[in-house]
Amino acid sequence: MMSLAESGSSIETRDLGKVAIIGAGVAGCAAAIRFAQRGAKVTLFERSVFPREKVCGCCLGAAGLAALDAIGAGESVRDLGLPTKFFRGYFQVTKASSAVTQMVGEKASRVPPVRIPIREGIALSRAELDQHLLTLAIEAGVEVRQPCEATIVAESDKSVSIDIGTGSPEAFDLMVVAAGLTGRFRQRDVADLRWVETPNGPMGLSAHMSRDDANQIDWILESGEIQMHCGHDGYVGIVCLPNGNLDIAAAVHPGKKGASGEGVGRMAIQMQTLALLLDSGLFDSSQSRKLEHWFAEAARWQTTPPLRRRRVSGRGRVVAIGDAAGYVEPLTGEGMTWGIESGLVVADLWALYRLGQMTPNGEADFGANWDRRAVKFQTRRRHLCRWVTGMVRYRPARWLACHGLRRAHWLATPFTRSLANGPRFDATSSIHRTAMSFADASLRTHVSS
Repeated sequence: MMSLAESGSSIETRDLGKVAIIGAGVAGCAAAIRFAQRGAKVTLFERSVFPREKVCGCCLGAAGLAALDAIGAGESVRDLGLPTKFFRGYFQVTKASSAVTQMVGEKASRVPPVRIPIREGIALSRAELDQHLLTLAIEAGVEVRQPCEATIVAESDKSVSIDIGTGSPEAFDLMVVAAGLTGRFRQRDVADLRWVETPNGPMGLSAHMSRDDANQIDWILESGEIQMHCGHDGYVGIVCLPNGNLDIAAAVHPGKKGASGEGVGRMAIQMQTLALLLDSGLFDSSQSRKLEHWFAEAARWQTTPPLRRRRVSGRGRVVAIGDAAGYVEPLTGEGMTWGIESGLVVADLWALYRLGQMTPNGEADFGANWDRRAVKFQTRRRHLCRWVTGMVRYRPARWLACHGLRRAHWLATPFTRSLANGPRFDATSSIHRTAMSFADASLRTHVSS
């Protein structure tokens, strides 16, 4: 297998200047590799010590793998993960019990689950995926500073200055923010990339169940299965990881505020997640008691703030990609796919910008161009995910999905095909052709040679 440096040698390269990337998740690492292959001098800043887990469904779909193929990382990532080939969906089609304890009885009578084939992806823990991509970035020539928290302290039309706590700022030609949902990247005296849609909607949480605990509960997933439990409060996704552990990830809408006016808190969200699982009818009384005990005593939960959000994703020489630019709660790993794709897109657009090909005036505001144009390539898929995750909260929609898809799973094909078909990134084309390949019609009208 070729190294990343070798795979990037066939790509047209130019001097793209100095690029700083804040955040070494999937978006940050994918961007770092692509920038390095394009000819930039890349420095990657990450405040956490790897390996580290994150709230994540641990699924990477076909579109995300195709994007990784373009930077020479797809084959090795596939080797690390387990294939995912179908959804098995459990839909809450009767009124849910008011308390979890009322559901721990005999297995409820439920409509059989729905099985929906999908294009093959992989299941892989974020700890392992992020560490692997970071290693590949280093092999591609990226300088990594970790653990290191970087903040932007000054900006101009030509550069961005970053301080890592030494008091001696370093100047870069471009700053790419890939700091996730909650990452900090600015000091108070520097204007922010403002929120267009402030954080709202469901909260995310996840935990890993050990192979032994899963065997005790007798919770065994079929090879290639992504298990989904959907109800009024949100949905829970489960996949089996290569080490035999189960990854449990949920997007749950917090309940109403209590009499004191305070929010529901982590424990209440965990109980909502447990209720979604138990109400599916998958577990009998013995399994339910064991699962409830694991939730309360053994699980190590991680949570996120509200998932839906969108910000101005670029201004001047500062651009945001991945979750840092915005988020719509996905179903099966689309968030990672969108992050990887945006990392490649911003590198290709920067290459065009440096060549004077992105706009009639090569000195135009790169960040504004990124915000106005490049984000368009994911709009349709994001709207589709938002629509589906919103619809599954309504019982009539769940009933129709359950009964309709069980009889004709092909009805879901347009949806699964749309999510699996991302932009095409060609590792061997010239910069101009590559940039043209990912763009939709509205973006292509603005990219001229």
